[in-house]
Amino acid sequence: MNEALTGRNFIPGIENFEELITEKVIYIDKTSYLEDLIRSSHVALILRPRRFGKTLTMSMMSCFLEMNYQNPEDRSRPERLFKGLDVSRNKKFCDEYMGRFPVISISFKDVEGNTFEDAVDMIVGIFAELAAKFEFLAKKEELDTVFLRRIRDCNNGIVPVFNSDGTFVRSIAALIKLFVRNLTICLNQAFNKAPILLIDEYDVPLQKAQAAGYYDKMLRIIRGILSSALKTNSSISKAFVTGCLRIAHQSIFTGVNNFDEYGVNDKIYSGFIGLTKDETVSLLKMHGMENRLPDVIEWYDGYNFGGTGMLCPWSVLKFLSRALHPENDPAVFQPENYWANSSGNDIIDICMKHPGGKDLDRLQNLLEGKTEEIALREFASCPDITSNTDFDTFATLMLHTGYLTVTEDAVPSARNRAVVKIPTKEVLECFAEKAETIFSKSNPEWLEKAMTLRDALLSGDADQAQDIMNAMLRRFISVRDTSHEYYYHMFLSGALSMTSEEDIDVISQIEKGDGCPDIVIDNERNREAVILELKKSDGRKYAQLEKWANDALDQIRTNAYDRDFKDRKYRKITCFGISFFGKECLALKMPDDPS
Repeated sequence: MNEALTGRNFIPGIENFEELITEKVIYIDKTSYLEDLIRSSHVALILRPRRFGKTLTMSMMSCFLEMNYQNPEDRSRPERLFKGLDVSRNKKFCDEYMGRFPVISISFKDVEGNTFEDAVDMIVGIFAELAAKFEFLAKKEELDTVFLRRIRDCNNGIVPVFNSDGTFVRSIAALIKLFVRNLTICLNQAFNKAPILLIDEYDVPLQKAQAAGYYDKMLRIIRGILSSALKTNSSISKAFVTGCLRIAHQSIFTGVNNFDEYGVNDKIYSGFIGLTKDETVSLLKMHGMENRLPDVIEWYDGYNFGGTGMLCPWSVLKFLSRALHPENDPAVFQPENYWANSSGNDIIDICMKHPGGKDLDRLQNLLEGKTEEIALREFASCPDITSNTDFDTFATLMLHTGYLTVTEDAVPSARNRAVVKIPTKEVLECFAEKAETIFSKSNPEWLEKAMTLRDALLSGDADQAQDIMNAMLRRFISVRDTSHEYYYHMFLSGALSMTSEEDIDVISQIEKGDGCPDIVIDNERNREAVILELKKSDGRKYAQLEKWANDALDQIRTNAYDRDFKDRKYRKITCFGISFFGKECLALKMPDDPS
């Protein structure tokens, strides 16, 4: 933390470095990484989860490197912006790189659309903004800058991008593919210095396209842009690309030489993007909130990037900005889940509905704070995430996007494998909240199963009830320990409570007879009741399950749980002893009373 940054404001979410510095917004100084990164890389891909500051990092690099195009010797802008930051002390490096290069900075983070045409229009818009920025190149007669005018004509609707039948106008497809390459050539010729290319969130258009069903078309666009700009292009000095997903080199960066990749498992530049623990401590001390460190660690600490413990800056800064608000007391303001709502969590929804029993057991282990070893997948394309996707693909995707992290000091059994866990309380809460939705009345499929189970119990059909419960158990995920009976009580009472109606009550642990049965279904209108006593078996073999189910029936008899219903002259009282082990259960029905 730099002393020059004390007294600055907290405004989380600013991704423009110049705005951040000018408005005196808090900035965690990462500029000490610049020399090694810039000197040692030709084309570098840096992969980090969402909300860790990739876009701000690229903006910072642009501000440091970009020249004054009207007066290339004027470096007052970067000198002002980086005054007091770590890199400013490195005079030799600053003299060589600060404000010395043309820079082409592109962010694909907002490229999306329900259709391929919508997404392409957004890319055209981004390129049109670049054309406007570098419009001064058109005044240089020796340069071929027709492509700048044509892309702006496309953006303004003067030149159509698509034919009337929806097909790509071939010349426009070529224009988009070659736009960045042509711009690098013009800048190189104009300033006699090859520009530096910065591309932020390269994979977002591909992820969005996969979800919307036009992935192959978008892949051809993105691959064409990146390959033409980076492959054997002597008109670039260096290129830096960021993203979340590791898509196979041959799929996107075909033929790009001198290519370096720095992912979440790499030690190199592990602390470059995000907050280290030391930076977090310094940030809290700077604002007199060091006493809140345990809360911040509990909620937001847990990421491991190449052996460096990291925290998500979005969450930490969001907490501090709220805690330091004049209307709040920073000493007692409670941390919240800021990461959950910063982007979509659709992958959790799909993953938690995954049908594979073994895969659900692995996910259950993660939800209980345990670790799982996974095979790391190198994606040939953006994964088509469906309910049939294998767990290792899910887990690799969740690792890249921040839902999982590599466990520190755990040694995997082989290469290209990793031991992972859910990183933070914040992320765990995302899973728990999604579970509450999936296994609730708001999910029609789950509600239908619960209603069918209730009716089977009321009708006294032990076999059907057992089959339904086993099917539900194989699907049910909760942040619970299955070694305890309460896990099963929570599962069954939660499912059945959704089925309560005006004349049918589902009651948990109400006093009946000489004790409290686990669950009671009281159909007062039809004068019928169901009494459920639950036990956790010590094994999954039938004899063990049967023993504990019979023990449950004995408890019902001994404590006369049915006495109140008999006194109220109920016409039908059905009692079940149910034993559980893992994701299995056995339901035994008490024989009818011959009296």
